[in-house]
Amino acid sequence: MRPSRLFWKLFLAFWLATALSFVVVVAIFEFKERLSPSSGTLQRTAMFVTISTMVEQHGAASVLPLIGYANQKGEQFRLDELAPGVTADLGDQGRRAVVIDPEGRRYLLETRQEIWREPNHRLPFAVGTAVAILFSGALAWYLTRPLRHLGEAARAVASGRLSTRVGPLMGRRRDEIVDLAREFDKMAAKLEQLLGAQRRLLHDISHELRSPLTRLQAAIGLVRQAPDQRDVMLDRIERECERLDELIEELLTLARLESGQHNLPFERVDLIELLAAIAEDASFEAAAKECTVSLEADPAFVSWVSGEMLYRAFENIVRNAVKFTDPGTQVRIKARVDGDCLRLAIADAGPGVPPDMLESIFEPFKRVESGGGHPGLGLGLSIAQRAVQMHGGTISASAGPLGGLVVQVTLPRREG
Repeated sequence: MRPSRLFWKLFLAFWLATALSFVVVVAIFEFKERLSPSSGTLQRTAMFVTISTMVEQHGAASVLPLIGYANQKGEQFRLDELAPGVTADLGDQGRRAVVIDPEGRRYLLETRQEIWREPNHRLPFAVGTAVAILFSGALAWYLTRPLRHLGEAARAVASGRLSTRVGPLMGRRRDEIVDLAREFDKMAAKLEQLLGAQRRLLHDISHELRSPLTRLQAAIGLVRQAPDQRDVMLDRIERECERLDELIEELLTLARLESGQHNLPFERVDLIELLAAIAEDASFEAAAKECTVSLEADPAFVSWVSGEMLYRAFENIVRNAVKFTDPGTQVRIKARVDGDCLRLAIADAGPGVPPDMLESIFEPFKRVESGGGHPGLGLGLSIAQRAVQMHGGTISASAGPLGGLVVQVTLPRREG
């Protein structure tokens, strides 16, 4: 795979930094050696120069005591006379030298230990440069490889393959890039979920709109075929038009809540008073099936809210409970003020909801097949959830202790 531009940038940056550091270190050591060699090397070098000078000025006999003394200290100097015409091997310039005495005799002065000479760092510099290149290349590859995976995954998601994940490609890494990959996978999963929900919503909307339209067409056809049933069919057409109007109104409300652009007036509202009005209205509907609605509430809870949206949310929950509760039972509404929060519980005595559907009932058009033939659009709880969340609250559903469904709402107090 061809290295990316980021790879070359990282490679050059790391290599230059490593090489520059090595050059600086070498220069410091070389400068230090030039200025201050070690004390042992300085003494050995001074002894070597002294012996050479004394041989040149006074002859070899003058230095024999000095060489003997130095060798006792472990310096290991040696002075040998060279025969006429013999050439000495001076390959090791740091340990050998030819010295000529005043009478012209030549001597080979040598020592087995190192004396100071000019340092040579060319080999260490070459080795350090090679190591820097290998290290920089490996590090640049290590950093850019997961970024390349992320780029490929982003292109795959953009092309519609929302099931793409990069977490498994990260191996055993534990760094910020892995955290980024994890967040990318969460984003892709959320997009996949939202797109799937959007597709289901469009399918459900088309189905919900098609049903009343089909009945309208059927009623219009019957009016044409049997004019004597015109009044009955007109009543049916009116009911279907009302159903369509209600469905469209609910869809517009849901779309407005999900878009985040509510543009709703906020005001100070007593939510306990709001619940009392809803409970009173629901009692008339409950009386038709010989049910009752009770409200147990703490004193006033005033908050800065959209009264319209919360009224619709509470009404949808209460009416849903009245609709599904068994005949002759009671729908209980309890509102408790807990500090700066209002905790609301609405319980019915109906057939309840299967445990695996307690979360999904808040999805649009999600209905529980209870066999009771309860009509509805399947949008009431969805609108209630969005309205509660818009005010920073939470909503959940659970099974009641004696059966039925309990919807719990928590709303924080908001100051305008």
